Amino acid sequence: MPRSWGSTGARFPLVMKCNFTDSKSGNVVTSIGGNVRYTVAEGEVVKPVLDGTWSLSNNRELSFSLTFPERLERNGVELGEMSTIFCEGLLFTKKDLDALDEDFYRARSITDGINAQVKESKRRREAPKKWNFSTNQWEQRYPNESYVSRFGSRLKQFYAGIVEESQNQKRPKPLELSLESGSFPGIDCDVYIKKGGLIKLQGAVTSRVIGTWSAEPINDNPASYYRPTY
Repeated sequence: MPRSWGSTGARFPLVMKCNFTDSKSGNVVTSIGGNVRYTVAEGEVVKPVLDGTWSLSNNRELSFSLTFPERLERNGVELGEMSTIFCEGLLFTKKDLDALDEDFYRARSITDGINAQVKESKRRREAPKKWNFSTNQWEQRYPNESYVSRFGSRLKQFYAGIVEESQNQKRPKPLELSLESGSFPGIDCDVYIKKGGLIKLQGAVTSRVIGTWSAEPINDNPASYYRPTY
């Protein structure tokens, strides 16, 4: 791949309908209709696409490849003959999302409990003094909390916040997922596909990230139903 590849900064959106199948002969991804479509100034361009393969690790990490036997070019960005792209992305089942939510809310409940304890400790520490009629003097309303206890509470609060944020980061945000879920081979329930998957092009020595991809399940909804991603 030349160093000047994609230097114009122009976008090259490709649209294709794909079908993922598994069989004894292997996992195959096929472009329905056998083509890919994109637009240039003169109008729509339709080019052929060869079947590729796909794999799924941990029921989450999806990777697949597709090959373009003919040259594709748009606004100075080019994919030469027999270029193969490698796509990587993440799948989330409804069960996955529910489990991630449960883990997050469990961590949040722990954080809320510790925050309440720290708040109560502060309230007691800053409470106004009361008058002792026996000794005729003002005295603290509650016993002093030791420095070690206060430090321990703050440490637990800090750690709980880190755990909660860590669990939150594991959950994909709704706008990061496909609008709808669909079936996928080998998975017993529908899945959502996370947007922003990576597209790589293999060079002479290493692969290079050339873009991102997203997908929606194929259904009867009009194209305007979906929010544009570019």
